This record gives sequence, structure tokens and C-alpha cells, in this order.
Amino acid sequence: MPPVLETTKALLPGTPKELLFQPGLYRGVEGSYPIVNMSSTLTTTHTISCVHPYIKEDLKYSTQDIPYNRWLNAVFNLSPQKVDAWVAHIIRFKWFQDAIIQKALYRYSMAGDEHTLYDPFVCLAKRILELARATKLPELDDTFPIHDIELVSTYKKMVRTIPEHDGLGARRYPDLLLLRAAHAKKLLPQGKKATSGILWADILAFFEVKYSATDTADMPSIFKDTLENRGMKFPPTFKPTKSQQSPGPSTTTSSREAGSGRVHTDATHDSSSEESASEAGTLSRNEAQASRTATKRARSSKSSDTTLHGTRSKKSPSSKASVDGRVQAGGYALEVMSCSYGTRLFCLGNITKDDKMSMWYYDASGYIRTRETLSIFEDFEKVAAVLVAFASCTPSQFGAMPSIIKPPSSAPYPRSFPPASLQSHTLTMNHPETSENIHVTLEDPIFAQYVLVGRRTFLYGIRTSPPIQRKKLIIKFSYQICGRQAEQELVKKAHLAGVEHLPEIHLWEDLWQMSDGIRKLFYEDDKGLPFQDRKLRAIVYTRYSPLRELFSKSCEFLPLMVDQMLDCLHDLRYKANILHRDVSKNNIMYEMRDNKPHFILIDYDLAKEVIGLDAFRRSSIGTHRTGTLPFMAYELVEDMANYGLTGHTPVVHRLRYDFESLFWVALWCAVKMPPGADHSENKILKNIVKEWESGLLTMLASHKKSLCTSPYKIDLIQLPLSSEPLRPWFREWCAVMKKADLCLEQYKEALKKPSRRPPFDMETVDGLLIRDTIKEALARSNVVYNPEELVELQDEDEVEHIACNVPCDEESNDPYDEESNDSYDEESNDYQQAQRCCSLSWFLDWCWPEQANYPLDR
Repeated sequence: MPPVLETTKALLPGTPKELLFQPGLYRGVEGSYPIVNMSSTLTTTHTISCVHPYIKEDLKYSTQDIPYNRWLNAVFNLSPQKVDAWVAHIIRFKWFQDAIIQKALYRYSMAGDEHTLYDPFVCLAKRILELARATKLPELDDTFPIHDIELVSTYKKMVRTIPEHDGLGARRYPDLLLLRAAHAKKLLPQGKKATSGILWADILAFFEVKYSATDTADMPSIFKDTLENRGMKFPPTFKPTKSQQSPGPSTTTSSREAGSGRVHTDATHDSSSEESASEAGTLSRNEAQASRTATKRARSSKSSDTTLHGTRSKKSPSSKASVDGRVQAGGYALEVMSCSYGTRLFCLGNITKDDKMSMWYYDASGYIRTRETLSIFEDFEKVAAVLVAFASCTPSQFGAMPSIIKPPSSAPYPRSFPPASLQSHTLTMNHPETSENIHVTLEDPIFAQYVLVGRRTFLYGIRTSPPIQRKKLIIKFSYQICGRQAEQELVKKAHLAGVEHLPEIHLWEDLWQMSDGIRKLFYEDDKGLPFQDRKLRAIVYTRYSPLRELFSKSCEFLPLMVDQMLDCLHDLRYKANILHRDVSKNNIMYEMRDNKPHFILIDYDLAKEVIGLDAFRRSSIGTHRTGTLPFMAYELVEDMANYGLTGHTPVVHRLRYDFESLFWVALWCAVKMPPGADHSENKILKNIVKEWESGLLTMLASHKKSLCTSPYKIDLIQLPLSSEPLRPWFREWCAVMKKADLCLEQYKEALKKPSRRPPFDMETVDGLLIRDTIKEALARSNVVYNPEELVELQDEDEVEHIACNVPCDEESNDPYDEESNDSYDEESNDYQQAQRCCSLSWFLDWCWPEQANYPLDR
């Protein structure tokens, strides 16, 4: 019978209030949301508050527990029979009694804080791998990569991010990393020369080690009991015997005892290796003192529950503030997956809290962890088997892409694994018109989405053989939810409907489905798949230029971008019945036509066809909010903050939200993309956009609403000199949104009254937020200054005067305060126009608001 293992409940917080979200990203309690930091800002601290908020959400909604044996079998191909054979081998060769292992276990048990756990754990793992090689574990294929694998401590050694993600999240240095030897050497001191460090793509697996920092942590007692159950003494002795110096077969018989349900031997301790604590010459003075103190406390113990701390140090402030290891580990998995340019299907992790170890698997569909934990002391043989399994994985077991994407012949796997990117990798795609096989070679990596669970989009420049067009091409990979309408189908429909500013798509292919790999092995005994299945989809389209290349030089064409995108979004909705739902700075690109930029709206992964009732309900596919947080409309951010509250009706994504996202994109480009006058101004500009993406969700939504509906606040935002002419233009846009917001507030108040309400169009806010009203408002702002005039005005200290030289209401100081004219005159043109704009939406919103209550989408 296998030993009874401790469940992962030992890793859970003691009270429900401590659970993951504390109490949650979508719990609706003011002040309870985690810190959001999803885009441009850089947080330099290594804390849980800086972890991407979707990590906490995924832990709550996308994590599943499976039995320990099934996890090992699926990931490591380590069947229960093979585990038993390895355990029997480890017992036979008395690994537990090895002097180096005994010293490492003792030092681990006596650690006083988290940081002092690292070195003993590394020493333990290193010795286990040495013994695995020396004693030849049965059925161990040592060709790759056990002779080239090291577990190293990266304490205070930051892992390097990719350029595209510089500034995202926190600067991170995981506790322990499993690396190829060549990469591990980069962490060693190199004299006065600074080491280059490692990339997240270099990491094979990570180990997160946590110290509980509570009086309930009793590792010395656990280790003492383990030794006694195995017929050994506490404290242990470390003088190696000849057989331990050169591991070989032992004649000592062994068996499993059932005591405490743990694996251990009944072999007595080798008397030739015994020595008293005072004779432990290999110990430092502190270690010897710790042994004597622990022994004295053990003798005076009245029960096995007595805590033996020895000379464990007092709890440091950092220990008391120890963060949730699951969230921290999720942050590491996010970095590995998003900073490796799509080189991995999944990544592996190990979380150890005190002596309790659990194994974790991360991919685009969620997290899977072992239901049980292993004790480093009591389950030593199984822990050793797991560490050997980690070190003997093949590239595919470390998450290498399926063979449909092949590495170059000059750098085949496993010798070149893990690669820094998929550059020079190849795949074959079928031409949709000629059915010809097109060989695609990946070139420079362009973009990798900063996300773990979800689409995980990544892009590469490519060349094709045979060539399919003269223009440069790009390939986009993403993990799409099975059953979602394909991007190329939506774009084709939009083209046929006459929508402009769309990308040109040339090839597409579904490459891989998550349920075809390890995911299926996790649930091979289940009839259904209890997870959201995704497929890896590749799409080839014309390569366009990013906005930064244009607006970092001048914002002259920013109004042109907005004008073209308003047309594109409007025509998508009313000509093709499609909502884009993810307007962001990365999803608008351009190419030059007739010496002017022609802007292109890309990325239709989250786009949705809206016909009939689909226009008034959420998608039934997916589990997360659509959009990119810094550019999401404030109503959608409010919806995220209030999700799960009793009585809350989720909002429906509408075209006006995409229009507002376009506002945030334009303002972002004007603030962030042109360089500031100096470092100080750049810092100010950076903090401006930080308020659109960082903070409590409720505060973030409130700030965004206040800014985009208060035209006078535009005057308070500092802009780079080249963006200064756009200030009146942004004010006019805010004035349109303010008028619409006031109208919405009036409508909500009217809903509270029993009187009969007139029809109201939520899609357009009674015609106030449509393409034409926005364009008309922006056209009113025709004050434009060239750079020379702006420099002259700045020298004369008149830029601020010109920017603010608009009529103001004397009482509110708001140049667009029209509260006295908010009510509609039924004979006015505005009211008549609003009535004409009403559609079926007002009726459904009025009569069946519950239609909106459908699952969210990512």
C-alpha cells in the first residue's frame, strides 16, 4: 500500500478571509482588491501585491487538484509501479542515511527564516542527483538531461525580462531554479566582471520555498520523529562511512513501516558513523550549539507535540510578512510563459511550505496541482524520486512546443533546449486557395502577450517558401478557446461587408489542441474534460508598423488615426455586426500610403459577431473580462469591481465602450509615446498613465470616469511639447462623453421611479455617443500650432493660457458644465434624434436586464 500523504490543505490559509483574493478580485468589497499592475509601469519590489491580478483570479477559478500519482504519471511518465521501484532502490542504498543528506536535512529543519532554507534544499537536491547517477536508479534514462541539470539558488539575483515586457510587474528573483549547467554558471561570481544573468526562457522549472513563520512550524520535531521511527538518533551525525563516500549496494535489509503512514526504513543507524554532538567536528560552532539545544529540549519534551526550535532565529519582519507561495509561484510561471516568446506549451513548478511539498503545472487552460503534499523528512524517498524525475525530464516534459513546430537542424533538441525564442524554427501551412504546402520559417520575435492563462498571443516575423507576396509578413500564434469563431472568418466577413482598415490575412492553421497532450493524461479516467480546452492557432498576415514608430516622432497624425478607427469600429458594428472588444495601443498599427499613414485594426481574437439577442448578452464562452485594462471603458472596469455582488447585473459590451477605449489609446499615445523634455518630465508622464492601470479596481474606474467625463481635467494633465496642440481636441472629446454620462445618470435615476419611462437606447446613449457626434466635436477643435510656434509660446509662458482659454462656468470652473441643460425638451432636435436612434436594445435592456448575466470572456 502506498503511504498516506498529507493533503494540500496544509498549504491553505487558516481562515477563509486569507484566501487568494483576500477576499477577491471580484468580491466587490471596497479596499479588498489586489493591486493591479498590467502594463507600462515598473514596480521594483518583490512582493505579492505586484503579481499580475489575473494570477489570483486563475488560482481561484482555473486551478484543479488531481491525485499525486496521476500528476507524476502524466507529467513525468512516472507510474506508481516505477515510483515504488525507485523508492525501494533508494531504501536499499540507504540514501536517507547518507551523511551529506543528513546534514542538509538537519540544517533545513533548524532554519530560522525562509532564506536559510535555500542552501540546505539545494545541497539536498544536488546529493540526491549524485546518488541517482552513482547507484543507477532502475529505468532511468540518463542520456538527457540529468548529467547537465542543476538546482540553484537565485536569492537576490533578478531574472532578465524580454524588452517588450520591461516595466511589467515586479522585478523577480525566484527562490530556486532548475537550469542547464551552462545557464547555472551565469549565476556564479565572475570576479569583478558582472554576470549577464539568466533569461526566463532559460528556466526549466522553478521551486518556491516558504517558511511559515509561526509557532506551529515544528520541523525539528518532525525530523526528530522521522529519525526515531527509522531507528536513528537526534541530532544526527554527519561522519560519512566508506560506503557513503562511494555509494554502492548494501546488504542491509529494509522494509516499509506503517508508522505515521510515512515511508521510512527499519534499519538501525550505522554505529560506526555515530558520534556525540560535542564530537561533531564538521559542524560550525553555531550548528553544534543548535544540536545541543535541540537535544536538551527533546529530552525535556513531555510529548511528541513539543516544539523544538534549537537556536532558530527570531522571526524577522520579512518573515511575518511572508506572502502566499502559490501567488508568488504563479507570478514566476507568468514570466516563464510570457517572456519566452511562446517556446513553451506549459511550465512546471514546485511549492514547498516548511517541509510540505506540492507539484504544479501551468498552461493556457489553467493550473493543476497535486492533491497531496510530500514531507521532505517523512516522505524522503518519494521526495527524492520527484527531484530525480524533475531532473530527468525530456524537452517535451518541460513543455517544449509540439513537433509540428520544428527546431532548426543546426540546433536540434535536446542539445539546444530550452531556446531563447522560436527564431529559425519552421512549420508547414496549407495555402487556403491553392492547397499548396507553404514552408514558414520564423525570424525575429516581435511580441509576446503578458499573460499566463488565456490566449497567450505571440508574434514573429517570417519568410515563406515559396513566397506568397512581396510585402513583409508576420505570423501570430494564440491559444484560442475551442468553439470560438476563428479570427480569419470574422475578418473575411468584415471585408465582404465593405469595412476598411482591416488586416490582410494570407494563411491560417490550427496546430495543436491542449486536450491532445498532457492535459488529456491528467483526466484519462474522466468521461469529460473538466477544463476549458484551447487550440493553438497560427495566422499569417501582412506586417504593419507599431504606433510607437510613428508617434514617438510626432503626434501630428493622431487625429487621423482616431478618425479612421472611428470609421472602422462603426462599420464593423453596423455593416458586419461585429464588435472588436479589445481596442488597445498594440492592436492598432499602420502602413504608409500616399505619404500618409493608413491605420489598421488588428487582433480579432476577442471579436464577437452580434446578431439578434447576441447583441444584448454576454458570450457563453470564456471566463474573463474582455479587453486590456489600461484601455478599458470605465463602465467595464466598474463591472469588474462589482462582479459577484448580490444584485449586480453585468453590463453588456457595446460599441460605445470600444469608442472610449479609442480615447484611452489616443491619450496614451499623446502622453507616453513622445519623449519628454528630460528625465523628470518622463517620470511625470509615466505616473499619469499609471493611474489608468494601477490601483484598486474601484479607484481605477473612478479615476478613469472622472478624467474622461471632466473636460477641464484635461488641462491638468502634463503633455509633452509635441502633444500640446491636441489638448483642446481631447477636451472636446471629453465634453461628448460628459454629456453622455449625465444622460446615463438621469436614465438610471428614472429607472428608480414607478412612472412610465420613454424608450432609451443604451447602445448609443440616445444618440449621444456615436461616431458622428464624436467626429463633429473633434472637428470643432481646430487650433493647431507647429513646433516652432509652440517653442515660442512656451518661452513666453503662454502655452497654459492658450490651452485653457475657453469659456468656463463661473461656479464650477468647468468650461463644459451644462448641468442646467441636461433635461430633454421633447420638441428639441436632440430628443427627436435620440428617438430615431433607438433600436431593439432599449426594449431588451428595459424588460430583460437579466439577459446580460452570462459568463465573462477573455
